[in-house]
Amino acid sequence: MTLTYRRVGAGRALHWWAEGWRGFRRAPMAWVGMSVALLVVLALLGMLPLGRLLAQWLSVPLFALGAVYAALLQRRSRAAQRVLPDELAAEAATDGTFDASARLWRGRVGTLLLASLLVLLLGGLFSIAFVVLGASALGVGLAGIGALGVLGGGVGLVAGAGAMAGGMAGLMLLGLVALFVVNIAFWFVGTLVVLGGAGPWDAVWLSLHAALANLGALALFSLLLLPVALVALVPMGLGLLVLLPVLSAASYASFDDVFGTPVERG
Repeated sequence: MTLTYRRVGAGRALHWWAEGWRGFRRAPMAWVGMSVALLVVLALLGMLPLGRLLAQWLSVPLFALGAVYAALLQRRSRAAQRVLPDELAAEAATDGTFDASARLWRGRVGTLLLASLLVLLLGGLFSIAFVVLGASALGVGLAGIGALGVLGGGVGLVAGAGAMAGGMAGLMLLGLVALFVVNIAFWFVGTLVVLGGAGPWDAVWLSLHAALANLGALALFSLLLLPVALVALVPMGLGLLVLLPVLSAASYASFDDVFGTPVERG
């Protein structure tokens, strides 16, 4: 099966957020349970020597499971609504959906782990190169400011110290920009593997091309994520129990929008 992507408008990012919320509302208790399990797994991984690296490696497979669950929930919900009253349709849509999602996910977990490893390596290399190049350019400017500071005496030294502080802030900003770009470039990898049946390298390559073609929508979605995430963290992080499912369902919605959905049997 050949996967092809299409271009969508930047405003579709709002549709993805809306679909993410609808996906959560279809089975809120199940979603919250999955979020709790995910956060517990990440907390346990954090206690290990390479816990942060392991958590990053497993993030693609774990979020892919959420996207599969959202896909099957939506498909079953639509099918049930055509033949059942609303009160029975909701129950029929959720009955056995998680088990079916887990079976599909387990069949692709090896490929997901390989794809996630590629994302980790390529994303790390890009981030390092981006920050190093930015730091080099920044360093040239700071060196010039430092030389002027020495020549200018006390006032110049104060200006040089301020420039150094600005340089450190600039490096942090470069790091954030690099993470932002990597998140956009590899946004579709997990869904391409588990819902599209793509191999590891094909998923990474297709995700990159689709991201470039839909840069406006993905950039807007990612920009909106920052304030939403800050709000989710305020009530002792409890908002993450909702945000994580919404992101999973939104990930599926974006895949469906851009690639269409050759979703599962079952």
